[in-house]
Amino acid sequence: MRNFIKYSKLKLRDRPESCSPVGPNFSSARLHSVQLAGTHIQFKAPRHDPSPFGKTPQIRMWRDYPLASGGKAINWNVQPSRSWQHTEIFFRQWSFCGPWFTGFMGETSCYLEVIQLTEANPNVNFMHPQALEIAAIAYLTANYGREVYDEGTDEMHYVGPLNWSIVAQLEVPSVQFDSEKTYSGAEPERHVFIPISRAHIAHFSFSTLQNASGTREQVDKKVDPAPFKALVDNIVGSICITLSPEAQADWDEIKKNNPDARVSETCAPLKWPADVDKDGLTILEYDPKRYA
Repeated sequence: MRNFIKYSKLKLRDRPESCSPVGPNFSSARLHSVQLAGTHIQFKAPRHDPSPFGKTPQIRMWRDYPLASGGKAINWNVQPSRSWQHTEIFFRQWSFCGPWFTGFMGETSCYLEVIQLTEANPNVNFMHPQALEIAAIAYLTANYGREVYDEGTDEMHYVGPLNWSIVAQLEVPSVQFDSEKTYSGAEPERHVFIPISRAHIAHFSFSTLQNASGTREQVDKKVDPAPFKALVDNIVGSICITLSPEAQADWDEIKKNNPDARVSETCAPLKWPADVDKDGLTILEYDPKRYA
């Protein structure tokens, strides 16, 4: 539990020039379990503690999501191509506060969804590491690749992927990386992609907002990013996967036929702006009229 005397959302004093805020105590985080298309996922997350501004409600997880009927279309403003569908599974948010009534200093949230192609492709198996990698890059592009800040210079709102790596404790294919805004404090977002069947991918996204203004360097100096990152690292590090019999058979077959198949060790930031085709996987040259 947070020390409510020293660290509180109540603001009675001016904020310090710099501080290292305190958020939830991960050691008391509860283990959460869910079945997604027969695959069992477990992870730890603290109780919901939304920011004092708006108090965003949590999404409570069911025990089982068969996913047989497909997902919902992603909003056009987020994904103009409408090439992916999703099923929302879980959302929580956590506040971080400064010492001695200096108040709210930022927040981190965890959102879990299951994504699948809008137009099912029987030739694609997301249990294959290369298919997962292509899907992760394409999904990021579908959501962020058209966010042009200045059409005249093609200056982008976002950059990604950054800090690309696998999720070390998982024995199934996985990839995690960051995306960031290119202005106003960056607001980093961690993305984790894990296949749960040949047609479905679990996507965790962790968004962080530090309550300060300026460039990324200025914001980090005012509000230390380390406590936010530690919470994200702890949640990601707690993820466990037990594949369904069908998904395990797919993965065993892939390993047998392609013993060297694995997700790339590195990936450079993508060259945006770009579009994603209706197939959800093919990245196209940017055309502002394509999905207008």
